[in-house]
Amino acid sequence: MLEINSKEDIIIPFDKIGEDNWESKTQLIIQSIAENWNDELKEPISIEEIQELENLLGTTLPNSLKIFYQKFGLADIGEQLQDLKEIGWIKNIWAEQPQYGPDFTEEDKIHLPFLVSFSDYLGNGNMFCFHSETKEIYYFDHDNKPYITKMFNTVDEYLKGCLIFAQSDLFGDAEQEDVEEWTEEIVSEIIGEETVEKWRY
Repeated sequence: MLEINSKEDIIIPFDKIGEDNWESKTQLIIQSIAENWNDELKEPISIEEIQELENLLGTTLPNSLKIFYQKFGLADIGEQLQDLKEIGWIKNIWAEQPQYGPDFTEEDKIHLPFLVSFSDYLGNGNMFCFHSETKEIYYFDHDNKPYITKMFNTVDEYLKGCLIFAQSDLFGDAEQEDVEEWTEEIVSEIIGEETVEKWRY
């Protein structure tokens, strides 16, 4: 099991899903998270199940997300990847009762028709979505306007950030606060402080 005692122990699992060693590094992190919480590892998702979902949605999932699902399923990455039956167009959530939905800004409305949710941020109603055409990753924040913010160019960046942040629970002799600080420093170097601020705070 992975144990973080210094900043150097933190694993950056990949730059891009599919590159050399991405699988073994990701496996080590996911297995360590599962052991830490006494959880079972999740079952991989078959390409048939993924294609069924794509047919239902009428769009394709980002390629890297498909590869991740086929290797690790809905693994615990420190955030809640949605069950395949929960994945859907966020515009449909309030379609029948728009009066209960957010008062979207004009900017939000540009992106809203294209967004498909795939991850619940800590189960608090905020969601990460992919854009059906560009496959970029957007964040739906139900508390703050604009409600929709582009966060990442690729799903690889999102999953990588999650897997780095999740290692803060794998502290050994180091204080957890220190490990949290180190993971945040590393992710900030990769995606920028502003994005981390929006995501984590």
